[in-house]
Amino acid sequence: MSAGDLVALIQGLLKSRNCQKMEVSPANSCCFCLTLRSGTILIGIGNCLLYLCMFTWYLTSSTIDTGGLRDGLDVTSLDISIFSIFFVKTLVNMLLLVGAVKRIPSLTLPWLCANAVSMMIAMVFIGITILFGTTKLNLNYNEYVTSLTIMGMVTGINLFCWIVVFTFRKNLIMEAQIERVPSEMEFSAVNNQQSSMLIPNAPPPPYNEIEGYKECKPPPEDSPPEYEEAVSISMLSSECSNDSAKGLVLRKKSLTNNAV
Repeated sequence: MSAGDLVALIQGLLKSRNCQKMEVSPANSCCFCLTLRSGTILIGIGNCLLYLCMFTWYLTSSTIDTGGLRDGLDVTSLDISIFSIFFVKTLVNMLLLVGAVKRIPSLTLPWLCANAVSMMIAMVFIGITILFGTTKLNLNYNEYVTSLTIMGMVTGINLFCWIVVFTFRKNLIMEAQIERVPSEMEFSAVNNQQSSMLIPNAPPPPYNEIEGYKECKPPPEDSPPEYEEAVSISMLSSECSNDSAKGLVLRKKSLTNNAV
């Protein structure tokens, strides 16, 4: 394999990985004209303004005559309920704005939970109105239709906003998982593949290049003696053995003579 074929193969692998990432990347459109991020920001701003206007209307409207804090009297249970709902809704919408601007998916979870509870309560009210609107609630036909229409529209809009925020949160989690894989591992894998492809059948290195190897040679040995030297050495050894035998015999005779 030539160097040009190797470069083309590596480029093809990188392009295939990029194409796979583009296919995995989630959709990011809302209402065919906005992104999910911009739509989530608009939802947070709109909800904050809506609840602020409703709370201001509750404090300043003259059509509501419930007494309590509005009339300078003691705080009633209705005031506590309205203040609690306003505080919770404003808090979760502020968290939604921060999460959408900074792309933090965990900050969108409180808004999803709070609006899920709101939709469940609205569905319960719609069911009660459908079953007992004209009987136990004593609503006429116009009030019955108007209340069902308003609650249905509010629930539908709230459900659409909930789906938008949920999809935005899911996309943020998917993008974080895709970006979590470090690019260094990809480059190291490509380099390892390139090195393995450059030398597919390389022979093993010689032993003298391996780290820690030291050349060990056996000690030099003397060459064997020639024939004449061997004969003279054997003759000398035989004479030495004869002399030692004679010395032993003479020593034995001297010992026996001394004993006698």
